[in-house]
Amino acid sequence: MALYLTWASFNNIRMLLMACMPVVIFYLIWLVNTSEGIRSEEGTLLDLVCWPDGNAIPVIIATGSVIAVVIELYGLYQLFKAGLPKREYNVTNGLYYYIWSLIVMIILFLAIMFYSGLQSTIIRAKIKGGITKAMLRYSSHLPSKIAIDRLQTRFHCCGRVNFQEWFYIPWYTTGEPVDSKASSRKFVADNVPYSCCSMDALCPCIHHGVTKMGAIYKYNPTKQLTIWKDGCEEKLISEMMAVSWRFNAVMALIILAMILQVIAVRYLHTAYRNGLHAGNPILCKAYLLRSLTDTESHPKGASKKKVFRKRKTRQVRTLQWVTAPSRPTRRGVSSASDGNSSDELLKPIYE
Repeated sequence: MALYLTWASFNNIRMLLMACMPVVIFYLIWLVNTSEGIRSEEGTLLDLVCWPDGNAIPVIIATGSVIAVVIELYGLYQLFKAGLPKREYNVTNGLYYYIWSLIVMIILFLAIMFYSGLQSTIIRAKIKGGITKAMLRYSSHLPSKIAIDRLQTRFHCCGRVNFQEWFYIPWYTTGEPVDSKASSRKFVADNVPYSCCSMDALCPCIHHGVTKMGAIYKYNPTKQLTIWKDGCEEKLISEMMAVSWRFNAVMALIILAMILQVIAVRYLHTAYRNGLHAGNPILCKAYLLRSLTDTESHPKGASKKKVFRKRKTRQVRTLQWVTAPSRPTRRGVSSASDGNSSDELLKPIYE
């Protein structure tokens, strides 16, 4: 699609792009800041349960966003120079490189979105086994204990599916190795870790003998428990999915903005390359994709017609030279030698 741009329309598009680019840079910086926060909080918890998925996606998003910020700043500088005289600052190559950098960033963000969606499905399966494995190693492996305590305190949950899973795990013993692959469910005690205690309960936390009545604190488990009832698996997955959707929504808006930037900068680049600039405010043709009419100023048959005409005129002149009678010389009489030479040349033909 071709457009005819004047210097006024060229400058308006340039100024509009320069005004919108700080908004894109702001959201890119937001992506960097948010991904770092997710990595240090939810990512750390997820990393302790199923390493290294907690840091992979936030680091990739932050790295891509930093590169995009640099590209946007480079494009802002090139657009600023495009408003200056071309003799002093020629930005034809700069705009061209900026267009291709935006295209590469669009492809990169699409790949990150695809990878994030794929990892969300993989992480869902890993979380289930990771939480169960950490719970079984709670009494003998300190990193697993820290991960489970932080997970239950952060998301207000207890156990993977519910608090009753702790009844079959000897979490309160130390120094005894526990087989994390054991499939038999053997009741140990109705006790849960202290990190399961609910902060909403107004009475003291009862996390030992959870199912037993208590006369001292007038504890009745059938009416009110002092621990969290929900499991951690669904809450962690819901949090990861919410973070992923939030990231993908912002990246989708950035991709849309970059596509519009590619289209606008392409028109500016072609118009600028065709001679439109501050020192030459002419009506200039700009295009998005190069076509035959843009690359060839004359139709294909024009050069052939010119060659044919030249050849035709040469043939006519040669024919006239052969068939024309002998012209007199400057003195008015043709030389005998010229006539004899011509007769000798033509004689073998007629014989």
